Amino acid sequence: MRILGIDLGKKRIGLALGDTESRIAIGLPTIQNNRQVVENIKAVIEGERIQRLIIGLPKTMSGGTGEQAGYTQKWAAKIKELLGIEVVYEDERLSSKMARDGLLALGHKLKKEDIDQAAAVLILQSYLDRLG
Repeated sequence: MRILGIDLGKKRIGLALGDTESRIAIGLPTIQNNRQVVENIKAVIEGERIQRLIIGLPKTMSGGTGEQAGYTQKWAAKIKELLGIEVVYEDERLSSKMARDGLLALGHKLKKEDIDQAAAVLILQSYLDRLG
């Protein structure tokens, strides 16, 4: 099954592609969260034959949910309704920090788009790893 990982931000959306067979996540180009977002997500879903979305759910360090989690759940419900695709949430605590630290360790210049993409890869890889 082909899966799309999403690191949702109010300005940009990091994307990652994976499947349940290889269990490896790879980054896709980051997209803007604007008026064309539904069409852009739909194009990726159709082009990559995606069957499930894994969306990072921002939880607090204590495991609760806050304002950003509510925004994420509302956004995901809209995508699910409009595109008719399965949505699964994955805890994304510290994913952006780990993505930033990982890119710095590799000597990369830090661009926000790269951090968003790396965070999406971490979110999706975490999900794929839990599949066993």
